[in-house]
Amino acid sequence: MIALSASGCQTRGEESPTWALRASPRPRGALEIHLEFGESADLDLFVTDPDQETVYFGNNPSRGGGRLLADVRCRARTPRAEIVRFTAPKPGRYRVGVEYHRSCFFRREAISFRIDIRSDSVGRTHSGEITPGRFESKVLEFMFEAPPS
Repeated sequence: MIALSASGCQTRGEESPTWALRASPRPRGALEIHLEFGESADLDLFVTDPDQETVYFGNNPSRGGGRLLADVRCRARTPRAEIVRFTAPKPGRYRVGVEYHRSCFFRREAISFRIDIRSDSVGRTHSGEITPGRFESKVLEFMFEAPPS
């Protein structure tokens, strides 16, 4: 079971744009956190596990088994998505952060993003917006409970 608590970035009431993903299928039992965004900025995904270790471009893979599958930058094709995968996720609290690393064009504007939490039992989505130069360390938190065996 996953329960979400959103904070940090401005959450908008309308649905954010949808970006298709090109990723390998999520293995059974795995937990994935997807950050999806458009072409006008380079956003970075940060996921902190129950042991307080953060998976991101500078700590990949983590000792807890989290792996950033791709560090997507401005020259990457759209749709853009950064994905952190825990193949054998520990139960407990996870925290998701987003950084607006840089603008990809000369415009410096806020950008919409979507975070998808995916596991065998539940999927959740959180939409938000972030402004240039911001690092939001807690866009959302969720509790992951291992499925009953």
